[in-house]
This record gives sequence, C-alpha cells and structure tokens, in this order.
Amino acid sequence: MAAEPAAVPAPGAGQAPEPTDVIAKVNGSPITYADVALADEEMGSSLQGVSEKMRFQYLLSALIDRKVVAETARKKHVADDPGAKRRIEYAKEKALRDFYWLQLMQDRITEKAIEAYYQKNIADAPAQQEAHAEHILVPSKEEAQKVEAELKSGKSFKDVAKEFSKGPSAGNGGDLGWFKKGDVVPAFGDAVFKMKPGEVSDPVKTQFGWHVIKLLEMRDVKKPTLKEARQDVIRGLAQEEGQKLMKEMRAKADIEIVGANGGEVRANPSQPQIVPDAP
Repeated sequence: MAAEPAAVPAPGAGQAPEPTDVIAKVNGSPITYADVALADEEMGSSLQGVSEKMRFQYLLSALIDRKVVAETARKKHVADDPGAKRRIEYAKEKALRDFYWLQLMQDRITEKAIEAYYQKNIADAPAQQEAHAEHILVPSKEEAQKVEAELKSGKSFKDVAKEFSKGPSAGNGGDLGWFKKGDVVPAFGDAVFKMKPGEVSDPVKTQFGWHVIKLLEMRDVKKPTLKEARQDVIRGLAQEEGQKLMKEMRAKADIEIVGANGGEVRANPSQPQIVPDAP
C-alpha cells in the first residue's frame, strides 16, 4: 500500500464516470476507474471503515506505485526470470478463473433462484428459537452444589445469583436476556435448549466455570423478510451453487495427483515438498 494517498478526488455524488475514463498516467501508461475497481476487489477488505474518498485515494496510490515498480522491472527484463514467469502465469490463470467464475455464478444466482432459496431455507424452514435464561457462575463443582442447596432451601434464583455468582450478570440476578443457541458456548447452549421453561439445570461445566441455569422462556425468532435477508441468501446460494458447479466441472476433468507423497517428493529435490510425512 502506498505511504501517502494520491491527491485525486473520488467521483462525487451524481457523477457517473465510465470504467475506461483515465484518472492518472504513469510515464504515459493510463490508470482507469476500472483499474481502481479491480484494486478494490483485491485490497478493499483492508480499508474497511475508511471514508470513500480516502479509500479511493489509497487505491489509486497503490496502483501508481505498482506501475512505477512494474515499469522498472520490465526495463530490467525481470519478466524473463523463471520465478517471475511462474508468478505471471499463476496470476493469469487466477484472473481467468475469477472472471469466468463470476460469469457462471451470475447465470445461476438469478432473482428466481434467490427467491427459491429464501423460501426453502428461511420462509419454509422451522423457526429458529431463542431462550431467555438466568445463570449462576461459580469456579468449582463444589460451589455449584452449594448453590443448588441454597436454591432447594427456598431462596430465589436471583438472590442466590447476586450472592454467589462470579459472572458479569450477577448484579442483575444472573439474567442473560434473550440469546440463540449459537450465541453461547456449546455445553451451555446444549443444556439450555433441552430444558423447559421454569426448569433449573444440574451444574454445567464450560471453560468459564460451573453454571447453574434457570430457563425462563423460549420463543421463535422472527424470520427476516427477503429484503432483510437478501445478502445472506445470496452468499448461501453462491456457496451451494459453487459447490455443485465445481463438482460437475471436476467430474468432467482428467485429474491426476502426481508427487504428493512426501518421500517421493524429497527423492526429487527439484520439486517442493507439498505434503509432510505422516506422523
């Protein structure tokens, strides 16, 4: 990434530059808005939270730096080096794969497919549940058993939680509010979602200590609309269709794994060791 952003403003609201419009030139070689868009695909995740204007300027600066270095490398015939050739071919194949894969996914992720995926996986699927529970957290099983004895003596759960719990919810009587099973550690979630409202659990061990849990209520989580779930639906559909497509394409290809045995690889020092020996 460039040390300083390029002093070129991003297109303002209402402007619609063409992808081929030139933003800058390096020794006569142009950089276009399309180039910035590609750079954003590559590096944009590292600029999350950066303003749109600064994001644009940093991406442009990175492209300028890349051209400056690449042009110098060409003058010095670095592209003739075998290592550089391998990297260039690797980059070409990746670019071709990425571009074609996007086309394939666009053909499969249609509006009709999005609606069908939403209907099957969200609208018609069983509603997810969430629980409202209280807990008392203590460091040992012995202390958890003491907590059980206090509860059996007739003391309220909230009062025992305030007196004994070491968790951050102690001051609130152990109340954890509403949560889904995936929001908590597995052992805790497994215990809660097997309980009935009003039930108090046996001591449950997690990495945080020992819990005594009281389930207050259970309810179905409200299902999102297609508009609300759209991005999640597209991601899920893309993953599902991508797996199907890759399986189909692999089935048609003649694939042979060569030199994947660690011993065989070491016997030929010109090949990298891609798989370690079995323990």
